[in-house]
Amino acid sequence: MLSNGQRYFSHSLTMVVCALNEEELIEEFLEKSVRDLSHVCKDWEIILINDGSTDRTSELAHEFARNYPQIRIFDQKVNRGPGACIQIGYYNATKDYLFHNTVDAFFNTEDLVWVLPHLEEYDCLSGYRSDLKANNPYQKMLTVCNRGLIRTLFPLKLKAYQTVQFHPTALFKQIRVEGRSSFVSAELLIKAFYLGYRIGEIEVVFHPRTKGKAKGGGIKHVLRSIKDIIKFWFLWVVLKRPIANPYGNSKPTFLKQTESTKSVARIAG
Repeated sequence: MLSNGQRYFSHSLTMVVCALNEEELIEEFLEKSVRDLSHVCKDWEIILINDGSTDRTSELAHEFARNYPQIRIFDQKVNRGPGACIQIGYYNATKDYLFHNTVDAFFNTEDLVWVLPHLEEYDCLSGYRSDLKANNPYQKMLTVCNRGLIRTLFPLKLKAYQTVQFHPTALFKQIRVEGRSSFVSAELLIKAFYLGYRIGEIEVVFHPRTKGKAKGGGIKHVLRSIKDIIKFWFLWVVLKRPIANPYGNSKPTFLKQTESTKSVARIAG
């Protein structure tokens, strides 16, 4: 039962997951995800993108999915990074709302019980972590610098841009996802905000990886993200290129440096 007293979430839900060499965790992760999603939602799906894994990730995932028609798997022959994977998942989602998770479960799907009811009040939800104690110094530096750079260059001021997010699938009929790095997460929030979507910020608890090795903090991924941040700041803020075209509306949406954050609210946990 959800925290608002409802037995199930009143909408359908897609979870998008990217996986790279996660044979140690993939079965455990899928089993828990199926259990938690079934507990809160009658109509759900999991879209898993295998990002060029060289171990048994794909084999194990396909074997598990045989018993669950709600799980769809997309195999990429080469590693394209989290941004490209997320795009595949988002554009293939068929449910009302979607969110992105990782195989090491940085977002615990057990928390859906209290998170989903907030989507009755807000169009999008963006998670943030107030406690970075579990991060090593390098991870803390990346988190602080990434957030600071985005907050400095773009008008939308949030506590975090690249933690768990929930979006209505309808958003992807109104925008074209342009980023190819982890900046995609910030891109979605910026575009949703300027299309008038109400964004609620929720505090989430970080769950450290229990097996395997983290893939997202490598220098290659960091440089991809910085490149996208600078590129889209130049396009959207400096050149003032339209960032979105509202569905059914011929007027493009531009990024305004002086725009306020009146449609953003922080939700007490």
